[in-house]
Amino acid sequence: MTTFKQNLSEICKEVAAEFNGWSFVSGKFKNGSLKHTDLIVDPGFAFDRVSTPLQPSVHINNKKSMNLYKSIMGYQLSTSLVNFQAVAQELQYLPDHLRLTSWIFEDKACFASSGHPARAVEELVIDIKDVRPVLVAVMADGIAFIDRHYNLADERALLENLPPRYETRHINLPYDEMERQKGVMICVVRILLGDFDFVERYRSDDFDTIYPKRIMELDKIISALPDLKVRFMNHGPFV
Repeated sequence: MTTFKQNLSEICKEVAAEFNGWSFVSGKFKNGSLKHTDLIVDPGFAFDRVSTPLQPSVHINNKKSMNLYKSIMGYQLSTSLVNFQAVAQELQYLPDHLRLTSWIFEDKACFASSGHPARAVEELVIDIKDVRPVLVAVMADGIAFIDRHYNLADERALLENLPPRYETRHINLPYDEMERQKGVMICVVRILLGDFDFVERYRSDDFDTIYPKRIMELDKIISALPDLKVRFMNHGPFV
């Protein structure tokens, strides 16, 4: 007997097949057609036995930046990540009522009968038998966002145009592409482009951020700069 997770994964594989170059791997929609970077539309599944939230996001996984980040920090981080919730006003295909929060259930009727508010169930809960067009919309919106906000002409163009520029859905929701770990990753990206001074500028008090900076991570990058500069001089540009 197949499980809810297995059934949903099969639907996702069928959905991915509708989009050229995409597959469904390890719980995410993936396009690996670029040698240097994987494009990801992550539905944000977090399964229990009969349900999962649907919390989509777009990830840009450039291999060189992720590998350099891991070599310094000891763990990997996506080169760029944008949650659908932050840019809900940009979405064109996902229905309005599903853009901020929604759930997929094995049996919506059974969930509804357990006493949850009827309106919330109707607007936010998707039965697995009805989920396919919703996932198609997630894919369409994710691909469209990538096409609008990332330069995929070549690897250098991609990295030079990071972070992506976009408006958040609400004035109180900050644009966070230079914040926290995202800001640390941009420092790594700038090193790949030969800009070894950026991390120190970013760490300084002259560079304003909304949230406190990740000083420990930034200092690890700064400590690695001498070796990285030698590698750059001996072998040329990283990108």
